[in-house]
Amino acid sequence: MTRFAPWLGLLLLASGCDEKKTSPAPAVSSLAPSLPPPGGTSTKFTIDPESKTSIEMEAPKEKIKATATGGAGTLDVDLTNLTASRGEVKMDLTTLTTSTFPEEAKNKSQTTHARTWLEVADGEEGKVDDKVKEANRYAVYAIRAIDKVSANDVTKLPAEKDGSDDVRVVTLVTRGDLLVHGHKVEREAEVELKLHYPSGGDATKPSWIAIKSRKPFRVVLADHEVKPRDGLGKIAKQSFHLLGTKVADNADITLDLRAKAAP
Repeated sequence: MTRFAPWLGLLLLASGCDEKKTSPAPAVSSLAPSLPPPGGTSTKFTIDPESKTSIEMEAPKEKIKATATGGAGTLDVDLTNLTASRGEVKMDLTTLTTSTFPEEAKNKSQTTHARTWLEVADGEEGKVDDKVKEANRYAVYAIRAIDKVSANDVTKLPAEKDGSDDVRVVTLVTRGDLLVHGHKVEREAEVELKLHYPSGGDATKPSWIAIKSRKPFRVVLADHEVKPRDGLGKIAKQSFHLLGTKVADNADITLDLRAKAAP
């Protein structure tokens, strides 16, 4: 069953999947909405589908690399009080694609295995139930709190030039709930926001926001109860020995998101 080893670590937004860890995170089917506090004034932004999540995992035999796109979700950004901002970001795990190897065939096989482990796609030899695939399709991050902001009122920041755009830059830490493969964990992410405006534009009306990780945030495979699966998509218990021995336990996640002002 060593064919599982190359991609196991690939399982992105998950955490330490060692059979010895028998306490996965709470099982939930969805996350509660993340809405801004009452009384504030927020601007709604929608996550661009081309937004990207990058994953790196240090496995004993290689550094596993992957990306996922298919962004969705909305952000309610309070420009004069960033700590009151809330929202939800989703990534489509059916887009998960590896780039670990120079050989395209190896990456294609590793990608298939990774999606099967996450139960978002069929195995090489069998079909995963459509309802299961749909339930596991998205990794969801609901922002519950924001702190450590470099400037809480964006409208008071001086504009910098970025090409033809005016840009205002802030850094902050988001705290919230991460849902992957039916299990929820609390996570935080240090990010930089670049708010883009037309040249000379109103400071209260950014047209889009670039959101990037200041450093990767780490998650571990077992919290989300992602288990080895064979080509039929069935749990392959004989492959549990691979976990923590031939593959990585932790995933380092980097966000590269784009959010557009809603019409």
